[in-house]
Amino acid sequence: MTLRDCLNKDLPLPWFIVIIAVGICGITALGIVAWYSLGFGTAQCGLPPADITVMKLGPDGNVQWQARIDSGEDDTAVGIIPTSNGGYVLSGRNDYRTHLPAARLIRLNSSGGVEWDRFYPEYKGTFTDLFSGPDGRFFAGTMLPGRIIVLDAAGNVSREIPFADYAYASYISPASDGGFFVLAENLSARNSMIMSIGPDGSEKWRRDALPLIALHDKSILATSDGGCIVEGHADDVRELNYFRFDSRGNVVWNTTLGQSWDNRPVLMAEVRPGTFEIFYESSRKSDVTLRDILETFSVTFDDNGTVLRQRMPDISPPVTHISGQDYFAARFRAKDVGRRTAMVPRILS
Repeated sequence: MTLRDCLNKDLPLPWFIVIIAVGICGITALGIVAWYSLGFGTAQCGLPPADITVMKLGPDGNVQWQARIDSGEDDTAVGIIPTSNGGYVLSGRNDYRTHLPAARLIRLNSSGGVEWDRFYPEYKGTFTDLFSGPDGRFFAGTMLPGRIIVLDAAGNVSREIPFADYAYASYISPASDGGFFVLAENLSARNSMIMSIGPDGSEKWRRDALPLIALHDKSILATSDGGCIVEGHADDVRELNYFRFDSRGNVVWNTTLGQSWDNRPVLMAEVRPGTFEIFYESSRKSDVTLRDILETFSVTFDDNGTVLRQRMPDISPPVTHISGQDYFAARFRAKDVGRRTAMVPRILS
């Protein structure tokens, strides 16, 4: 059992998210608490259906308001974003109202009141990504097949932008020009595709057969010059591969990171224009217990791919980039003990 396994056992994940959300910003932060396991609702276990609790937290961590969403069935949430009018949109799923997996979006006003609650059975499961756009619109990503869904302020789908067929699992990210980056994993070929899409949905450039697999929802970082950095595991699911692309889709640099047989991506950040810091975890055998220890590593690169700094910060994910080389993270004392002893949120600089 790893340290992360012990944390999940000792400290329920939703409360951990709230603790982290309290200090992420000096302004109001938003945390989601929902008693469920992602993709497997409590009602399936013969327990009461899960509900969603949304809390708005002030800079001092005090609860400013709290809202509960309860349809009488399993209600699960996986993400939340602010909207241009001061409200919020929740992303989740529901398997019971439609008797099929259905993506779900819930629009809240600035006080946490539900403005609308919509189900999208044509998009099975959950939306992979959700982010705000101009004029009150917002965007969501789907898998199998890959689509970018453009929605109006009322949650109506106004447009679909296809980018990959059924063989791909995919993630999207907004680009600086109003377009999108798409990173899609070809599950059968065990590689990935990166695509740049303009605001009108037209393809700007595309690169296929990148040696990246086992993607996650933070595998794309849009850079200030209109390019991006993408990440994923190497084909043997050990080391991590990173590719830096410019605005035309040319590879500026690429690198492989990893300290052991088990490496996990944590965060990519552009700490200043043309300077990038990458965090990842690596597992090692404990000298104290039979458990493996997850340790955090950081490497900073310039825009030529030259390593400027390497360090091993005493923190554990999640790590949130605030500004420059400031991060909000959790630090766990006595990692070698193999169990949770203390958690101290802190700012790194």
